[in-house]
Amino acid sequence: MELTTILTTIALGIGFSLSHCIGMCGGFVAACNLKLSKTDRITHFILSLGYHLSRVLAYVILGILFGLFGSAVIFSGFSKGLFIFFAGVILIILSFAIFKRGRLLSCIENQKIISFIMLLLSKFRQKNSTISLLILGFLNGLLPCGVVYYFLAISFGSGSIIEGAAIMAIFGLSTIPVMMGLGGILSAIGVKFKNYINLVSFFIMLGYGIYLLYLGFMVLK
Repeated sequence: MELTTILTTIALGIGFSLSHCIGMCGGFVAACNLKLSKTDRITHFILSLGYHLSRVLAYVILGILFGLFGSAVIFSGFSKGLFIFFAGVILIILSFAIFKRGRLLSCIENQKIISFIMLLLSKFRQKNSTISLLILGFLNGLLPCGVVYYFLAISFGSGSIIEGAAIMAIFGLSTIPVMMGLGGILSAIGVKFKNYINLVSFFIMLGYGIYLLYLGFMVLK
């Protein structure tokens, strides 16, 4: 995996966890924290970490599937260049969709799938076992999300199971520090700062999409 991909994934993971992810998953994380409110600090930390690692596991499994699919369709130099170029186009579209937060993003983040997962979440939220908490984290990772789709497109374009899993793991792990400190971070950051982070993340996403367009074009040339 290229260093550019690793650094971009970490930067976007941190950046979007401060903007998009807090809005998308904040309610689920807050519900998790509420379930753990009566536990001591160490237990709270361990179980909360388990919740988020389970969420990352869902990302990794999706990364493996998309990397596998990418490896199945990328069977020559031409097809590799074509799919890298295609991935670049998808990333550019997603960057604008996430930044503008309009109808395109609503379409991408399918509300019917969200409603179905929310139904499952509500069932497991009522249970107090550790297993139910881990399942909640895993289901959280399956929520339709433009940012997750962005990294899945990169996983697909990599054409590798290992790289697909690694990309999603790096992304997921990069979001954990912010998501675990959700309450304090929400009160500490203002709307202007969130908008600034969102803008910077947009340019990073857009730039990486253009970079993939260039790589794909050079392979096809």
